[in-house]
Amino acid sequence: MIKVGKHLLVALALGAAALPASAQPGASPDAAAGGPALRLECGGIGLESSQRMRAEVAMHALTLFFSTTEGGFVTDVATRVDDPLGDRRVEASCGPIGQLDVPEAGRYRITATYAGQTQEHWIDLSPGGGARLALRWQE
Repeated sequence: MIKVGKHLLVALALGAAALPASAQPGASPDAAAGGPALRLECGGIGLESSQRMRAEVAMHALTLFFSTTEGGFVTDVATRVDDPLGDRRVEASCGPIGQLDVPEAGRYRITATYAGQTQEHWIDLSPGGGARLALRWQE
């Protein structure tokens, strides 16, 4: 068994807290520079989280719903959103619900991979637009 000193653990914890926003899941690289960013919140596991996220659909540019073709919800969906014109992107492991905030209206690419199957969708979004996209996979 390896013994780690208390000071090393504190140093590691402080180092992790000092990471720029671009290294943290759910924020695009622009967040570190203080510019507009894409933000992707993933959740919906459990009744309370699911109800909250469904109630907040109109507050976000896009709400993603991940499920099987039979209607069962899925998690651990590798999700990436690109804004090619703004040179921004955000990635996260999402499901069963993901909510995206965008800094400006535009055309965004949504790429989602589950169980080795990838789907790609281009969608016009605006901040707080309340768009919805249901992504379904066969089991």
